Amino acid sequence: MREAAEERPAWAWIDLAALRHNARRALAFAGGRAVIAVVKADAYGHGAEPVARTLLQEGITRLVVVSVAEGAGLRRAGIVAPILLLGGLDDVAAAERAVKWGLTPVLHGERGFELARRFGRSESPLTVEVEVDTGMRRMGVAREAAAGLLAKLRATPQLSLSGIFSHLACADAIDPEPSRAQWAALGRVVEEHVARGGHRPGVHMANSAGLMRLPELEGKGAGEESGRAPGPLLVTQAVRPGLMLFGVSPFMGPGSVLGRDARALELEPVMTLAARVVAIRRVAKGDAVGYGATWRASRATTVATLPLGYADGIPRAAATGGGRVHLAGALRPIVGRVSMDYVGVDVGDAPVEVGELATVFGRTPEGGLVPVEDFAAAAGTLGYEILVGVGARVPRRYGEGAPPEERRPFDRAV
Repeated sequence: MREAAEERPAWAWIDLAALRHNARRALAFAGGRAVIAVVKADAYGHGAEPVARTLLQEGITRLVVVSVAEGAGLRRAGIVAPILLLGGLDDVAAAERAVKWGLTPVLHGERGFELARRFGRSESPLTVEVEVDTGMRRMGVAREAAAGLLAKLRATPQLSLSGIFSHLACADAIDPEPSRAQWAALGRVVEEHVARGGHRPGVHMANSAGLMRLPELEGKGAGEESGRAPGPLLVTQAVRPGLMLFGVSPFMGPGSVLGRDARALELEPVMTLAARVVAIRRVAKGDAVGYGATWRASRATTVATLPLGYADGIPRAAATGGGRVHLAGALRPIVGRVSMDYVGVDVGDAPVEVGELATVFGRTPEGGLVPVEDFAAAAGTLGYEILVGVGARVPRRYGEGAPPEERRPFDRAV
């Protein structure tokens, strides 16, 4: 049995009230479409089981995972909602387990089709979905091969096709045309399938960024604004958000749509990563801090040590990129190389005690906010990577609302 990692004074607070708020925002953006919540990678590091339960309570109807193990974990926890297996079927063992746990496999091509057919039954067809590669060039059946795969599905009573979908590669880009082109490409595949006698399946295309700009993307074919003939009108029945559910804007990367940070989108941050100071060092001008002596104090100052390192989700690049944490009432710079277990913070002459609370990102004790997007930008990455990088030894604590008050220092009587 795995022991809780409570002996290290660091934790991730998961605000379920914020998660509920973001779920309602997703439902509002969806405009009546079903919302399929992406809870892969342990719900982006937030804990798949409590997150899934909360989202289902808010009216989200389906879930998405990548691996059979992720889906099985939700089933063991008593989650009965439909679960889409995004990674599909790789071998016989995976197919057998997917059927055992009642998951809906995604077919990416012939191999997945053959494995699914092996486990389907005419009297009880196995429900599947097909992903079409419309431009991501990562997973999914190629557009030119999609018609053949769908024809085989129509002729296979052991399988029941419930959906056809694709994934937007540039949904956050200022230029909407690449996404419109993908939208039109999927529309052509769906319409050909229907024209050849297939029933009209559920269709979903929009990720978090696509969901938030549906009016710009849905129903417009590639080239519509340049005078070329648009593709067929594609009406989707569902949307597939992930990142936005956790209160992080999907528009913060280079070249993304401007002016759409999480606050402007009325999203609430779900995770707060916090720790208590475990050591304090007074350093003189010129003293080095950390491995390799890569940082030296430009003045006499105080360095506080936090029990978080790159094993816990603090990227090494955060130190060189200007990463800051909230400590002693202000944002303070990370100094020295980030090590596996610890990181140093320059607090200047501020009165800081061992046991004092520091906030890496999320809600501060004063009620302020350190956006995970800002911390990610300092590390040269995106909020996705920061959230999923918060290590397993950082305990997750769950509740409704802001983190509880935890400013007190360690008990000096011990």
